[in-house]
Amino acid sequence: MFANELICKTLKLKNRVLLKRTSFVLLASLVGLFPAAGRMASSGEPADTAHVEVKGDALVQEAMKYLGVRYRAGAAGPKYFDCSGFTSYIYRKNNLNITRSSRSQYQEGTPVKRIADLKPGDLVFFSGSRSSRTVGHVGIVKEVSADSSDFSFVHASRTGVKVDVMSSDYYKKRYLGARRVL
Repeated sequence: MFANELICKTLKLKNRVLLKRTSFVLLASLVGLFPAAGRMASSGEPADTAHVEVKGDALVQEAMKYLGVRYRAGAAGPKYFDCSGFTSYIYRKNNLNITRSSRSQYQEGTPVKRIADLKPGDLVFFSGSRSSRTVGHVGIVKEVSADSSDFSFVHASRTGVKVDVMSSDYYKKRYLGARRVL
């Protein structure tokens, strides 16, 4: 008798867990946690339009946790960062692996040609302070302005992790381009 009761309780518990999981997935799809589900891209493949925004927002949220962390050349966190150490650390915290140098990160993913096409989480690249043609700095897009002419980005500068805007005199003349790795 005891064994039968134990088996019945175990089955009821497993069914409840399964029911809760199924309910979550159904509810999540209804409230938009998976908004691309069921939609098709023009190529005929399933659309994944929410992927970049969700991942990008998660990257930005993670990056913002480190505001004020001090700069140290060659450091990859979490106590100190240099620019590419910061971006690779933040991406890795979100289960995305990118290389460790800003120059090699500039070769990853796909280019984003226009500022208007940038999304949170994209990598943005700037020339170094001594050269106007080679990559010397990298940051993570935080947001794009409403008129799509400017963006803010989180990065590890020599004064520590902070947010800057591309339109500042210093960064505007050094902007080289952006890449989407997501």
